[in-house]
Amino acid sequence: MRILISQREVIVPPSFFTFDALERSWYNLLSNHKLIPIPNICRIDESIEYDCLVLTGGPDSIERHITEDLHFKYALNQNKPIIGVCHGAFAVNDLTGGKNGKVDGHWQTDHAIYMDGQEYLVNSYHEQSIASIGEEMVVVATDEEYNIEAFKHKDKPIFGIVWHPERMENPVLPMEVRQLLEM
Repeated sequence: MRILISQREVIVPPSFFTFDALERSWYNLLSNHKLIPIPNICRIDESIEYDCLVLTGGPDSIERHITEDLHFKYALNQNKPIIGVCHGAFAVNDLTGGKNGKVDGHWQTDHAIYMDGQEYLVNSYHEQSIASIGEEMVVVATDEEYNIEAFKHKDKPIFGIVWHPERMENPVLPMEVRQLLEM
């Protein structure tokens, strides 16, 4: 599968040059696929052929925000599967009519989530939360305090995952995402 994947922006002092960067762990998680990193240039190259869009984690920036919004809308119109992880999940939630909030105790820690009637231990690197999801979305996983940790669209292959499966030795993924990625 050809996966179009977003990148974080990194600004390096003292020159303050801006670089786009993709965490290497994505290459491990998606090693059976061809990854096509998206440059944060606020436009779409319609000549790029891909099968799935992944919006990754990391800090937001104006260029990244605009670029990911454009790619989300384009992929949605093309009926391409979309997977948002951490920052990407919050972006997907916002773009599908949900509201994001704040959460305490989820920065650089591990905690339990509940998905498909089972408990899993996942990592956590965020201070945002999914306060509510859009009307077309369904909760897939919550933590012990009922914070939404994963969600999906009722009818379309659109997913949001708040933890970082790419940073896990044994990645935890919703079954539909695992099947989509053939893992």
